[in-house]
Amino acid sequence: MKVTEVIAKCIQDGRGWCRDESSVYLALLDHWAILKDYELKHQLLKNLVLRYATIERNLAELNEKLVELNQLKNRFLGFAAHDLRNPLSSIRGLSEIMLTEMTGPLTEEQREFLSTIYAASRDMLTLVNDLLDISVIESGRLDLKIRLDSLKVLIRERLRIIKLAAESKGIRFITDFGGLPDVPFDRNRIAQVIDNLVCNAVKLAPAESTIGIRLWEDEGFARVSVQDEGPGISPEDQPLIFGEFHRIGGQEPNSEKGTGLGLAIAKRIVEAHRGHLEVQSALGVGSTFSFAIPMEEEHGGSQEAQGVDS
Repeated sequence: MKVTEVIAKCIQDGRGWCRDESSVYLALLDHWAILKDYELKHQLLKNLVLRYATIERNLAELNEKLVELNQLKNRFLGFAAHDLRNPLSSIRGLSEIMLTEMTGPLTEEQREFLSTIYAASRDMLTLVNDLLDISVIESGRLDLKIRLDSLKVLIRERLRIIKLAAESKGIRFITDFGGLPDVPFDRNRIAQVIDNLVCNAVKLAPAESTIGIRLWEDEGFARVSVQDEGPGISPEDQPLIFGEFHRIGGQEPNSEKGTGLGLAIAKRIVEAHRGHLEVQSALGVGSTFSFAIPMEEEHGGSQEAQGVDS
């Protein structure tokens, strides 16, 4: 049977779309020169356009369903995290009070049990807060309270809080703060970014090492960097580490406690400030995470995050 006869029969019967895992139409492009029937060529192109239009419409419908499912997921995470946060906060707070022996002396066994309760509730509260943050960010409802403030003062405050965990590993902080003026940022949210970067460095840095924290002005941006002497991040992992649930350095789930959401949240917060977060790293030489936010506010007062929907 001639090629043209095969095409005509396929068009007439509506069958024969597949041939060796390719469309009959595509398979026949090599034989285009031998087609003499111009009406058949026209019908061929028409059917091809219709078929691709159908595929495009199906993809659009599927995309709408995926967007709807993603919105439902974010709503569920938001409600669930909100309902869990209050009881977890109570458990953590009460166990912390009892550990101080304000309610009476503790036996070693009681102290051990309470320490376990406190640590578990603290980790769960971190997870819940991260889930709540990511649901808020993905829904585009991250409301920033932008005010002129001192990054230097904020960083020093956060380092004092994290210092105890660092000292337990013999890690020293080395700081280098320039004479930076106050800059516009959301204090609570940028504190969250600083905590994430420094805590990650403490987790990954070897004992008896140093972590460098710098603050300086860089071409109209206030830049903060956190440098550690940890294992470093491979070039293959670097584009992935700011994704949700990705663990730095390919950590096993039980190697270091964490949600895998911290860097994703930090990146979205910085981008909501019209800034950027980046990493420079190599295996065996450690990592330097840095973020930069504008020295001058583009839109006055509070603002909602733009361009952070996923």
